[in-house]
Amino acid sequence: MQNETEKIIQNVASQSSDSDKNAEIKDQKIQLVVFELDKEEYAVEITDLQEIKEVPEVTPIPNAPNFISGIFNLRGKIIIVVNLEKRFNLVRDHEHTGSENIIITEVSQNSFGILVDRVKEIINIPKSTIQSTPSLVSTKIHASYLKGVVVMANEKNQTTNAENKTNNEENMDSRLIILLDLPKMLQEKELLSFSSSVKDVAQNTENDN
Repeated sequence: MQNETEKIIQNVASQSSDSDKNAEIKDQKIQLVVFELDKEEYAVEITDLQEIKEVPEVTPIPNAPNFISGIFNLRGKIIIVVNLEKRFNLVRDHEHTGSENIIITEVSQNSFGILVDRVKEIINIPKSTIQSTPSLVSTKIHASYLKGVVVMANEKNQTTNAENKTNNEENMDSRLIILLDLPKMLQEKELLSFSSSVKDVAQNTENDN
């Protein structure tokens, strides 16, 4: 598992830095980082991420919103850790032993780390295979933060129709991956205001030193 995680991290680091060089290809294909949250599969665009890490030691912040686990220092940059489970009042259907990974992103010049159960893989798919979210698909994340869904056939790794998937839940040969709008999730006023306060305190601390 450790080697697999390292490969995914290296892949994100190399491919996101080359995104401008592959603009033409990106018009046709999209790369997604797939992760688990309570056994459901979610994905975010690889270009929305900066890093994937194992969960570090996090320092709690008094009086922070309940969905903020705390902060940690990543090479001199303060990362605010967001707990999706608390953010969306997630009621788990499966036993949870703790998050294995944290995905790092930057929105409006604010750095965030999103706790996920585990990062699974990176997939490369045609953009045309991203489908609108069918009404029959239930998810623990609010629908306003969803970009769509991708249904992958396990054996041949091919996309299928989302409506067929929802109408045939007993079919275990395919998997439903829910695509999140990560920047939109992190642009809420309460979160950005807290991030601004953290940055101000950090800047004042640097000036005092």
